[in-house]
Amino acid sequence: MPAFFSRPASILWWVLRGVALPMGLLLAANTASAWSFGLSDVVAQAKQLASQSYEPPPRIPDALSQIDEETYNRIDLRRRAEPWADLRFAVKPLSAGYVYDRPVQLYLVTQTAVAPIEFNKNQFDWPSAAFAQMVPANLGFAGFTVRYPLSSQDAEDQILTFLGGAQWQMTGAGQVPGAHARAVAIDTGLPQGEQFPAFTKFWLVRPEPGDRQMTIYGLLDGQSLTGAYQFDVRAEDRRVVMHVTATLFPRKGIDRLGLAPMSSMYFYGQGGQQPPVGQWRPAVFESDGLLMFTGEGNWVFRSLRNPTELRTDEFPADGIRGFGLMQRQNQFCRFEDVINRYDRRPSLWVSTEAGFGKGKLVLVQIPTNSDAHENQIVFFQSDDPVDPSHPVSFAYTVTAGNREVADEPLARVQRPLIGVSRVPGEDKSPRAYRVNLDFSGGKLNGLANTEPVIANIDTQQTAKVLEQAVVPLPDSGHWRLSMLLQPTGRADVTVRASLMLGKKSLSETWDYRLPSDPSRLGQIK
Repeated sequence: MPAFFSRPASILWWVLRGVALPMGLLLAANTASAWSFGLSDVVAQAKQLASQSYEPPPRIPDALSQIDEETYNRIDLRRRAEPWADLRFAVKPLSAGYVYDRPVQLYLVTQTAVAPIEFNKNQFDWPSAAFAQMVPANLGFAGFTVRYPLSSQDAEDQILTFLGGAQWQMTGAGQVPGAHARAVAIDTGLPQGEQFPAFTKFWLVRPEPGDRQMTIYGLLDGQSLTGAYQFDVRAEDRRVVMHVTATLFPRKGIDRLGLAPMSSMYFYGQGGQQPPVGQWRPAVFESDGLLMFTGEGNWVFRSLRNPTELRTDEFPADGIRGFGLMQRQNQFCRFEDVINRYDRRPSLWVSTEAGFGKGKLVLVQIPTNSDAHENQIVFFQSDDPVDPSHPVSFAYTVTAGNREVADEPLARVQRPLIGVSRVPGEDKSPRAYRVNLDFSGGKLNGLANTEPVIANIDTQQTAKVLEQAVVPLPDSGHWRLSMLLQPTGRADVTVRASLMLGKKSLSETWDYRLPSDPSRLGQIK
């Protein structure tokens, strides 16, 4: 875990929990006390706000909220108007407009002062002179981006974007924006419908010229809660690492409160889901799986799918150590999309710290018939009920990078190859699944092809394992597990499979669900 410099108010999390502070933290708090603003100030605002009724922020004029995405993307703040022109971290405020119709307030923080960033329409390039005339002088900002020379000393890599709602995007070197991290998830996947609180204020702390880290504070507001957030953003090799410290103040009870949520898009391309009629790309998805590092030390990978109906899966997660949405497919030929570049989308990995005790991981998958919607959402849900009289405090680190971002030591599933097959000896329609799992990396590196690698398969009696075989592939360190599964009933087929050498685990566990009827494989609503 990277060493993060903590502003004084990050100590507040421990104070709220009633924990005695180590002397080192006390010294850090005293040393940093000269700063003009910190997390304690945001907490005070969030607590006060929670005691009041929720009032949605005002919207921008319809003429600006009804523009299309292409028009919005042509709105640009001129470079000379950006703050911090002399720093490695470059911040660009973004104008409100399009679907980003609720402005946020932005502030700059130094050791001695807090100053608002004033919106000045004359500092922007607008799509046309006529367009500029209809922009009100007080339109406001929708969010901001952060650039940093991550891939090289002279690069201007966009590593972070806060734009709309309670979400943000992080990208490592050579990547393009993909999966979102989110501040919180409320009632996601429940019949009453999801709530979407939003950040209303951000405070950007000015780093020193040579710093590799900057701090951002955010105030969250919504119908059911408020929140105070501290984001310590650090450039680390080719990754972007963000340490998150947060305290939520519920206004009322919440049925499903999700911590450290992230969301992504999966349309089709693996697990037997072939391109729908009219689609020329062989695959379309930002993330291909959910990786989990359990409290017991097990690595589990759930391949994503585009369901035919709303689907919610829950995974026991007491003491979960980490989880994330992975993009393991990093070859252009998997997607053949020169514009969207799904092969360059980042993987997001959460390393849990405080506030992730007994609970479960919840994966919500929503049917989609296009690549325009994020339909995969995952988060941690505590077993403790939400009590309006008790704040909810937690901390974690989220990292954006390539498919190695979780630093998993075991062999990994590269992609599942799934089809349907006849049951041997029966001359009928296909009633079984042929599942091929290709594993590579980790403990398979350097393993001789003659080693007696075996499969560990568990279907929980939802399917009979008619055939199984483990064979080395031509590429060194690559092995294939092939199995033929016959469903036993009406329940979905549950499969958990991994590679073993004796009693030693060589790979992560692949976890998946298949329809009880093989003829339904690959259906997309």
